Amino acid sequence: MKNLDGLPEFKGPDTLANTVCDYLENAILDGRLEAGTRLVERDLAEKFNVSRPPIREAIRQLNSEGLVKIVPRKGAVVARISAKDVEEIYSIKILIEGFAAREAAKKLSEADLRKLKSLIEKMAIQIERAGVSRYVKLAEEFHDLINKAAGNDKLHEIYKRLSKQIVCHRINYLSLPGGLRRSFGGHKKIFEALVQRAPDRVESCLTEHITYAQQVLTMRIKRSEEGNGSANQT
Repeated sequence: MKNLDGLPEFKGPDTLANTVCDYLENAILDGRLEAGTRLVERDLAEKFNVSRPPIREAIRQLNSEGLVKIVPRKGAVVARISAKDVEEIYSIKILIEGFAAREAAKKLSEADLRKLKSLIEKMAIQIERAGVSRYVKLAEEFHDLINKAAGNDKLHEIYKRLSKQIVCHRINYLSLPGGLRRSFGGHKKIFEALVQRAPDRVESCLTEHITYAQQVLTMRIKRSEEGNGSANQT
């Protein structure tokens, strides 16, 4: 737990579990809590200076979101993602985000398009600064706006749940040489298709963008799994 600093401010008993959950979620998503890290109720309660029930409830919420897994005889740990997980998650993302993009092309307001343009400009700045973490947050805002603009609340909920499970891994593969520029090129194509109100084109651009991300992330995870397998045999 040494990577947990800047502890949250607790404003009341009814917010304890939610505050702890939000804090731990952010720590997982930005990489401060790495995959496989144990979340021990006693240690967290001591660190946050709260009782165990809100810690237990926070862990339960994170488990329901797929960010934490309960492992027999080990307890709660930050979830690892496998190549199979990536394949399943991205297969769903292609379907729901493709549909959302088609709808967004018809429904985005001029204010929405200005916001997307601003995000594209901010992402370009982060490429020059090699600001991977900030770039990923901007990219998440970009995709979230498109999915929200589709006007389907249930679809948007599914999108957010899936995105949380992979966002920290995106930082990893976008750090590869050329990763940011390739990703940015995909976002520009999606934006241009949205500006032109072209549903077929925006769906095609988004599918290409997501498929490439899936391929790169799958390759990285398979290499990691093979490395771990070799280490376990020695």
